[in-house]
Amino acid sequence: MKRVTSRTGLIIVALAAAAVLSACLPTTPTTQPAFTKGFDACAAPSLTTMSNWKASSPYTSVGIYIGGANRACAQPNLSASWVASAHGQGWRLLPIWVGPQASCTTLTSTTKLSSDPVTAFFQGVGEAQVAADAAQKLGLGWLAPIYYDMEGYPRGGTCSEAVKGFADGWVRQLNARGYLGAMYSSLCSGILDVAASAKDTKKVPLNAVWMAAWNNAPQIYGFGSACPLSDTIWNDHQRVHQYQGGHNESYGGVTINIDSNAVDGPTG
Repeated sequence: MKRVTSRTGLIIVALAAAAVLSACLPTTPTTQPAFTKGFDACAAPSLTTMSNWKASSPYTSVGIYIGGANRACAQPNLSASWVASAHGQGWRLLPIWVGPQASCTTLTSTTKLSSDPVTAFFQGVGEAQVAADAAQKLGLGWLAPIYYDMEGYPRGGTCSEAVKGFADGWVRQLNARGYLGAMYSSLCSGILDVAASAKDTKKVPLNAVWMAAWNNAPQIYGFGSACPLSDTIWNDHQRVHQYQGGHNESYGGVTINIDSNAVDGPTG
């Protein structure tokens, strides 16, 4: 997604309760479940653009950046009325939150998670709390997903364990607020890490995943080769696949730089 920039002022609410994507080239299985197509852009387009794209593009859902300390683009169009109008046009939404990144991230000038898994857990709780507040203000209702944007990072050691702890806190608090806790990341880093802890009975698994694997072939299952993701987890309409990175597409006379996605996961 590449939407991370530097911000400060993270509020951690303590409650008791870029790896290279070209290396992630999954194989294409012979069969796939039905999916729709979605796009994400750095800034939410105008409602006129959304209407034009709805009439002439292959896309039915759109990723929107609802907040976070590292959200890169201003969102002059995004508001509760925009969300209501986009829904009225027939769009489904993929809300995205861009907060602190992995402690070992290679990104510069960005806030980071603690490398301590317990501290990272409470950071996840805190990020979920403010993300839920933002979603409510936009009119995103009960069981809407919020996808945490965790950009690619070098896996291993305390860095990976902290990401797992963060994801646990993130999903627990979002569920407590009535939202689905999900995550976007590179297939070869964040997604493999959270998959490794999906069967850990001490952790709550994410409700959905959005994996970046830029093979230009939309698919939901069959991610093998160098970065294998089992088809047995997140297999109940719980996956989004970002199969193409930033590129221009034009519909209704309007060009937008977008990422393209196969969507068989929850939308708001």
